[in-house]
Order: sequence, then C-alpha cells, then structure tokens
Amino acid sequence: MRKETNSIGTAIKNARKKKGMTQAQLSEALDISMRYLQSIENENKTPSYALLTRILGYLSLSADSVLLGEESESPDRERLMHLIKYQCTDADIQVLIATAEALLQTKQ
Repeated sequence: MRKETNSIGTAIKNARKKKGMTQAQLSEALDISMRYLQSIENENKTPSYALLTRILGYLSLSADSVLLGEESESPDRERLMHLIKYQCTDADIQVLIATAEALLQTKQ
C-alpha cells in the first residue's frame, strides 16, 4: 500500500521518534552533526547512499518503506526480515529455517 505523502526525511523522523530517540541521540549514533540530521529530516538535504544505508540499518527501516513510500503490512514481519538480513549469521539462518519448517508442519 502506498502512502499519499512520504519523504525520506519524514520517514527517518517518524522512525526516530518511534524508537524514542532525540535528534541528538541519533546524530551521535550515526556520527553526524545534529544540524545535518535536522536538515535531512526537514528535507533540506538528502543523505548520501552510504549514510542512508546506515540510517536504515540503525532505525530498522526497509528501503522500500522509505524510498517507495510503501507501508509495511506487518511491522513485525518487516522487523524480522531486517534482523535476518542484517544481524543473523548463516548458522542463525539455518536454525530459523528449521524452526519455521517445524512450525509450519504443526499447522498441517
């Protein structure tokens, strides 16, 4: 589903607030100035690809939700996909696959 209005800055701002962070906290975590983060959130600046990638990872946002303005059908599903993609090792993924397969077998 597409949002009527969405922007990179607004998406970052909303995700930061949802995470309960101030601009000072996020800018420190990303090692950028608070002024630069404010400019991004206010749509005066566009982050570089490298910085945008760091922001997405830190705030657990999908690129689709920010760049395409697509709302997640399930925040839990989006969070799970983010964790799998960015934080799980190959061994962790094998455990998750086995667990998911076992779960699905119990539903049959």
